[in-house]
Amino acid sequence: MKLAIVAIPSIIGSSASAAQQRRPSFCARLAPQIGLSPTSKPDLWQGRLISGLKAAFLGGSASIGFSVEPVGNPSADDAATLRRACTVTKAEYRCVVDRPMILVVSSSKGDGRVEAQPGETALVTTKGMRIRCTDGVVS
Repeated sequence: MKLAIVAIPSIIGSSASAAQQRRPSFCARLAPQIGLSPTSKPDLWQGRLISGLKAAFLGGSASIGFSVEPVGNPSADDAATLRRACTVTKAEYRCVVDRPMILVVSSSKGDGRVEAQPGETALVTTKGMRIRCTDGVVS
């Protein structure tokens, strides 16, 4: 009987840690909110800001906006880093997710709001009509 009591807590403990490991990634949580689909690469999600008949008839007009919000009370250095998390270079928007933060993405396909957890990293980019989210990278 003692053996069964000892085994039950270890089974419960292992199922709780397995549930934590299966938590959807940053991009997997963002994807359904703004219309991204998984690709053949396991950490890459992508989509188009405008697609289908709307693109054919309207010529592909779309818009996207990014903003970053702090989680908790960031230090002055963290606040400055958050202000630089999203940049525009060579007609490409890039948002680097490398610390706890809330990324808000507003597009013609919908609005997404995702909180990055400690240790979670991702890179969200747009170029032309394509938007991509890659988990585990920051550059």
